Amino acid sequence: MSVVIIGAGHAGVAAATALRKLDKDINITLISEEKNLPYHRPPLSKKTVYSEKPSCDFLLSEDYYIKNNIKLTRNSPVEDIDPENNCINLTSKELIHYEQLIIATGVERRKLEMNGGELAKTLYSMEDAYSLSKSISTAKRITVIGGGFIGCEIASGSRKLGKEVTLLEAGPSILGRSVAPIFAQKVAKYHKSQGINILTNCKTLSINNNEVKTNLKIISTDLTIAGIGVTPNVRLATQANLDVDNGIVVNKYLQTNNENIFAIGDISNFPFNSETGRLRLESIQNANDQAKTVARNVIAIRLNKQLLKYSPIPWFWSDQGDLKLQMVGIGNLNAKHHVLENQKKGTLTVLHFVNDQLVALDTMNHGLNHICGRKLLSSNQRISIENINKFEGNLKSLVNHLH
Repeated sequence: MSVVIIGAGHAGVAAATALRKLDKDINITLISEEKNLPYHRPPLSKKTVYSEKPSCDFLLSEDYYIKNNIKLTRNSPVEDIDPENNCINLTSKELIHYEQLIIATGVERRKLEMNGGELAKTLYSMEDAYSLSKSISTAKRITVIGGGFIGCEIASGSRKLGKEVTLLEAGPSILGRSVAPIFAQKVAKYHKSQGINILTNCKTLSINNNEVKTNLKIISTDLTIAGIGVTPNVRLATQANLDVDNGIVVNKYLQTNNENIFAIGDISNFPFNSETGRLRLESIQNANDQAKTVARNVIAIRLNKQLLKYSPIPWFWSDQGDLKLQMVGIGNLNAKHHVLENQKKGTLTVLHFVNDQLVALDTMNHGLNHICGRKLLSSNQRISIENINKFEGNLKSLVNHLH
């Protein structure tokens, strides 16, 4: 019995380890196109690129894979998947058969479609981090394109090194698609207080080696970094005639339209109680939780048992300078946003309500409220503004009352 996992990021490695815990004998092959041992990606934008001597934070030691009989195949890009014959072809021409296949190919960098777009540095892989670390260390003026989480992390990290930083955002606000507007405003105010020049409604037109041309002004720069997001890496899925729509479409058990092929992690578009009825998440929590679910379902199929539904309470985090931002649930920009009062100085908690029901919570430097938010959203109870006010905004007291 054999399971093949394509992709050795957080989701792929977590699936392999979960499978091994559930079954001592199952054959597990984990395929990575990178040369390194599988590593943590979040530290790349949070600490690695600002280090004089950047290093990998490996997910597991090489000994772990050997001792647990997980065949880790590195530097091995996959050419294609052959669902009819239950096998995959590597670019090296090696053929690997499977009974169940787990696709965890993640995402790929979004390209800057403009003159000189290729001159902008990007950050996704460890190789990118090594290169960008050297560039940041020698640059005095840095321009970051994109005001999402990664762009803001890179901008704040670079500013802490004393660099002159300009952050460009095409929309009206940084983090405009990620958090409540008042929350984004507070984050922007902090970054400006640290000396970051933020330009909103700013569209980049072209880039050369020493300047960035925008619709607002021309910016002199020594280094341009693109933090404009990523796109699902669906090449293999498309070739294999799997359903694709903003990632690989899966059912509530994380199966694709081929019941022997699963998709997990950043690439998985799964059923969710949202406006569209589906969701694709780029988060470590989602990768790890989906990995555990898919491992149980692979074993359940072999034992002819009931499959497990994937029904998450999503949560995320972002470290930006002295700010620790934590989000739980899926925020809604059209929601009613309620700011908790009487909170500690330097903190902020914003609740999202849709039809007077709590659906998400954004916190700044307030880990306790974040944990309480996760408990509230997982309680399967309707939490209204009245419930919040009854306990005078003390989320811990509300949690204790419900439990």
